[in-house]
Amino acid sequence: MTLPPAQPAPVLLDGDARTARRLGWLFLLLAPLAHGALTLAFGMDANWDLRNYHWYNGYALLNGRIDLDLLPAQMPTFYNPLLDVAFYGLASALPARVAGFVWGTVQGINLSLLFLLAQACLRVNVAMLRTVAAMLLALMGGLGGGTLGLLGTTFHDNLVSLGVIAALVVVARALPLLKTGRLVMAFGRVAFAGLFAGAAMGLKNPTVIYAVGLCLAFLALPAHPVRRLFLAFFFGLGVLAGLAGTGGFWMIHLWHDYGNPVFPHMNHVFQSPFAAMSDYVNASFFPASRLERLLFPFTFTFAPLTVGEVPWFDLRALALFVLVPLAALSALALRRIRPAGFGLADAAATRFLLVALTVTYALWVVMFCIYRYLVPLEMLAPLALVMAVGLLPLSRRWAVRVSIALLLVIQATVQPADWGRVPWPSPDGPGRWVTAEVPPIEDPHATMVLMGGYWAISHVIPSFPPGVRFVRIQSNFLQPDSVGNGYLAILKDKVSSHRGPYLMLSTIPDTAGAAKAALRLGLRLDPERCRPIPNNLGETLNLCAVARVAVE
Repeated sequence: MTLPPAQPAPVLLDGDARTARRLGWLFLLLAPLAHGALTLAFGMDANWDLRNYHWYNGYALLNGRIDLDLLPAQMPTFYNPLLDVAFYGLASALPARVAGFVWGTVQGINLSLLFLLAQACLRVNVAMLRTVAAMLLALMGGLGGGTLGLLGTTFHDNLVSLGVIAALVVVARALPLLKTGRLVMAFGRVAFAGLFAGAAMGLKNPTVIYAVGLCLAFLALPAHPVRRLFLAFFFGLGVLAGLAGTGGFWMIHLWHDYGNPVFPHMNHVFQSPFAAMSDYVNASFFPASRLERLLFPFTFTFAPLTVGEVPWFDLRALALFVLVPLAALSALALRRIRPAGFGLADAAATRFLLVALTVTYALWVVMFCIYRYLVPLEMLAPLALVMAVGLLPLSRRWAVRVSIALLLVIQATVQPADWGRVPWPSPDGPGRWVTAEVPPIEDPHATMVLMGGYWAISHVIPSFPPGVRFVRIQSNFLQPDSVGNGYLAILKDKVSSHRGPYLMLSTIPDTAGAAKAALRLGLRLDPERCRPIPNNLGETLNLCAVARVAVE
C-alpha cells in the first residue's frame, strides 16, 4: 500500500522571523532615503557631461528645440534624452538641494533591489541572519568607488542599474519555476525580467552588455537544454519590448532624420550620409595590447585613468576576475563529491549570476573599457564574491570567514571617484542647479549664437531668451574643415542662410580658436565686443559679436 505524499505544513512565522521581516521592510524604505541624504553631504554635481549635454538635452526635448538648434551638445546631442528630461524637469522646478535629495533617493533604490536579490539567493536558514547578511551586502553594493562617485550625478549608470538589478530580482525569486515549473508561467516571468533589462538598454545603449549577459546566463541554468533556450528566447523578447518602450521613440527619430537608429554610432553599418563611415567608438581607453586586455583588471585597478577621466580605487572587479575562474574550476572538479546544498547561496542563482557577470565583463572589455559602464557590476560584486567563495574547497564556516575578511578589505580600501562637484547653492537665493548671467540680447528672435571650441558650455543655453538659435561650429563630431561628414553641408547651410545678427559663445581661452573657425564660414569675430557670462558650474564664458566678412 502506497501512502500519499505528506502535505507541507503551513509556514508560521516565529518571533525572530517576524522581526526579520519588519527589519527587511525598514531597510527597503530607509536605504534609498539614506542615499538621498548622502547626496547632500557630497555636494552638487557639476560634471563635464552635465555641462555638455545632460542639462541641455532635457531642456531641448521639453521645449521643442530638437530641430531648432544644431549640435549644441556636440555628438551627445544625438543621445536618448529621456533620463535627462527627468533630471532637468526635477532640477529646474525645485531648489537644488531638494532635487539632489530626490535624485539621490531614486538612485538609492539600487540598495533596496540589492537587498531583495541577496535575500532571495543566500542560503541561510535563520531568518534574522539572512536578513542582516542581505542588508550588509546591499549596503556594500552601494559603497563602491564608482557607485559613490556617481551618487547624485547625471551620468545615469546608477539609474540604468535599476533595470539590470530588477531583472535579476525577478529571475532569482522565480528560479524553481524557471527550472521545472509550468512553461507558460516560466516564459512569462523571464519576459517580464527582460522588460527591465531592455528598458535600461533603451535609456542608455551601453547597458546592452548586461542584457546580453543575462540572456546568455539562462543557458547555464540547471534545466533541460531546450527549456534553457526558450527561457533565453523569451527573455530576449522582453528585452526588445523594454528597449522599444524607452528607446524606440528616439531610434525612430534618428532613423527618420539620419537613416541610422543609433546615429552616429555604427555608421559603418548603416552608412548614413550625415556622418563619416565610422563606428564612432571611443577607443581612447582601449588597452594597448591583447595581453593587457586579457589581464585588464590588474591594470585599471591600480591605474584608474586607463578606464576613466578621474582617479578612484576599488578592488571588486579584480577580486571577481581572480575568484570567479577559481570558483568555476573548483565547482567542476568537485561536483561529484560535494553534498547537496553546498555553498553560501542557491546553486542555480550562483551559476546564473556568475555567468551573467562573466559575459557582461567580457563584452565590456571588448566594446568599451570605460569603468562607469561597469558600475552595475560593481554593485553586484559583493553578492557575487560571496557566491564565488562559497564554491571554493572550504568548509562553510571558513567560507563565511573568508568572505567577511575579503569584503572588509575591499570596503576599507575604497576611494570614491569625483567627476566634479560644487557647494550647494545658498538657500537664501534662488538655489537652482544651473544659473547663468546672460547679458541682454537686442533682437533674440533674429539672433543666431555660434558655439566655438570643444569645452562643455551648453548648460547656459536655457538661460538665454527662448527665441535665440544655437549652432555649434566646432565639436567632437564636426568641424568646419571636416572631410567625409555629410552633416557639414547642413551646418554651412544653416549658418549661411541666416539673415539676422550673429554672436559667438565659447570659453575665454577658446575664443581665438572659435574666431578662426568662424572665418572658414565667412564670419569675423570682433574680440573688442565680447561680454562675460558668469555661471555657477564652470568658468566664465565669452559672448562675442560676429559679422559677415565683407566681400571686396
